[in-house]
Amino acid sequence: MEEYLNSKAMLAPGVAGATTTTITGTMASVFGFPGSYTALIVSFLLGILVFSDKSVPLLQRMVLYLVNSMIIFTVAIGLNTAGVAAMQTDEARKRSVEVAAETEQSFFQPWF
Repeated sequence: MEEYLNSKAMLAPGVAGATTTTITGTMASVFGFPGSYTALIVSFLLGILVFSDKSVPLLQRMVLYLVNSMIIFTVAIGLNTAGVAAMQTDEARKRSVEVAAETEQSFFQPWF
């Protein structure tokens, strides 16, 4: 666990990016929150984990916080874009059993 919370590890932003996509997709589809702003806020909230590593000076932690938060946001946007592309293929349309009502929003949706 210590290696996972290390502020220099890049695995944490990848996992946090997937978590951000899940949280943002749910908030956008259920509550109608704007996806791009929700993803950005969740990314910065999950980026706070950097401050749990006390072995790194504060200034370096602040820089890593910004970089990691932007990596988290980028991973989340990339996963969402891949989900949107996968849902728009002909095979995905053929496999879908039910057509969602036009008033409902899908889990993967363009955030920008």
